Order: sequence, then C-alpha cells, then structure tokens
Amino acid sequence: MPQLNVTVTRVAFPPPTADTNWYILITNHGCCKGRMSWRPQDGESLILDGEYTTYKGSREFSFKTARLDMPTSPRDQLHYVCARTKGLGAAAESMIWELSGERWKDVQPGDVPRLSGRVYENFRLQMESLESKSEEARVVATLMGKGATMNLACKAWATWEDETLGVVASDPYRLAELEEYGFRDIDGDIRRGYGIGDSDERRIKAAVVYSLRRLTTRGDTVAIWEELYRQAIGLLGGYESEITECTRAMFHDGTLKAFKDMGGVALAADFRAENDIWDFVCSSDALTGDRDE
Repeated sequence: MPQLNVTVTRVAFPPPTADTNWYILITNHGCCKGRMSWRPQDGESLILDGEYTTYKGSREFSFKTARLDMPTSPRDQLHYVCARTKGLGAAAESMIWELSGERWKDVQPGDVPRLSGRVYENFRLQMESLESKSEEARVVATLMGKGATMNLACKAWATWEDETLGVVASDPYRLAELEEYGFRDIDGDIRRGYGIGDSDERRIKAAVVYSLRRLTTRGDTVAIWEELYRQAIGLLGGYESEITECTRAMFHDGTLKAFKDMGGVALAADFRAENDIWDFVCSSDALTGDRDE
C-alpha cells in the first residue's frame, strides 16, 4: 500500500464541532481524504497509508490509516519546534543549534536574538507538544507492533493516554472495552503478541464477560448460567473446567453476582447500576408525592 508523508496545512472538513471521523485534509502534497480517530492540527506531520485516486478530474490521496510522523533525531526535533513557533525562522534555528547542539532544549530566553518574551513562551509550548506527541507516537507504534490496528491503537491512547501501555500490558483484553471493539478483535494477534496462552485466566475471564454482555444486549441484566456457560465454551472452543474455576473466582472477587433461585448470573457493576436507578426513581416519586392510588 502506498505511503505518503504529509504536513497538514488545514482541515477542510469537518468543522470542529461535527461528530464524524472522516476528514478532508489540505496538505503540502495536495488533498487527502480518509478516516482518522483524532482531529489533526495545522502544521502537524502525518504518515498516511492509502492510494492516489481521481475525483472530479483532480488527483487526491485516499488514505486508510493515519499516524503521527514524529522526528527522532535532536536536529530534526529542533526544526519541528522552530517551524511551529511564530517569530522564529531558519536563522534563529541555526543559531540555537550552533549554541547548544543536542542540548537545544536547555536554551534560555535571550540566548539568541528574538528568543524572548512571547516567542520563547510559544517555543516552550511547542517543545511540550513535541514531547507529548512523541510519547503518543511511541505508544501507538508499540501497540501496532503487538498486532493492533492503527485505529485501535489510537483509540487506546485517546482513552488511557500515558497509562495505555501499562493498562494493556496487565491485561490486553482491556482493549475490548473500547467502543466498536470486542473479544474477537483482541483474541488473535494481539493476545499472542502479549504471550497470552489459550488457557490464560485473563482470556477465560474476558470470554465470560463478553458472553454475558452478548446475552444481555437487549436490556436484561441477568443471564441464565447454562446459557452463559455454553456461550463461553463455544467462544473459546472448550476449556470447560477453566471456565468453571474462573467464574467461581469472579463470584468471589465481586465481578459477578449470582441469583441462585433462578440460576442467573449478572455483572455486579450492572446490577448495582440498575439498583441505583431504581432507588433514584423511588426517591423521586417520594419527593414529588407520586404513588399508586
């Protein structure tokens, strides 16, 4: 798949308040269109994967994935910051490098002409932005190296930010909590990338929770245990004893709640939420005087 390194001039679509992840970007390489999980900033550098197409006689780049293109060498990082700092040009950039070299981040106000006041403040802000985005790029690249798609990796960063790698390393199936993703998205290259075996407790637990979610999608909180058991076995392709032991542990640690009289099982968090709603409704009725006549 062709790859294009671009710098965003402006976002032509959508407007900032729109609820969509489809973008039209005006870049130094022309018009680029595709889906992204975040809104890029003007001047941001991206790596786009896609292909060139023609629309109404004009050539444009249609991309499938997009990721930040962050400089890694100290000299390139200085250029990145200076190019985004209003009031600093190529001459100031050269003077900073000649003065400090790889320690350019230690430069102080007034060390070179024009680097003072608001210009210096903006310079520091751009430096902080570089460091933040460099970490994002590192996290996204790490997750992709474990088998995640670009969109999944970006969504994980948007949810957990600096904690992402720690969250996912402790239990990769936490990625299944993200909107539009589920157990099957993780139970392949990703879980193998993290060394999770077929009978790993984290895999069994994730399968039980996923199966329970599927059985309660129509608004019910409680599922029948026999149905849940069959669903989990089908999802995992066996592991009956492991499912039984894991479910017992989930009752013990409070993840699941049992309803012995009906042979039902519920996620404890869902049960508590339903009770809280019911208590609120009852208290509201009491406060307004509403009651059955």
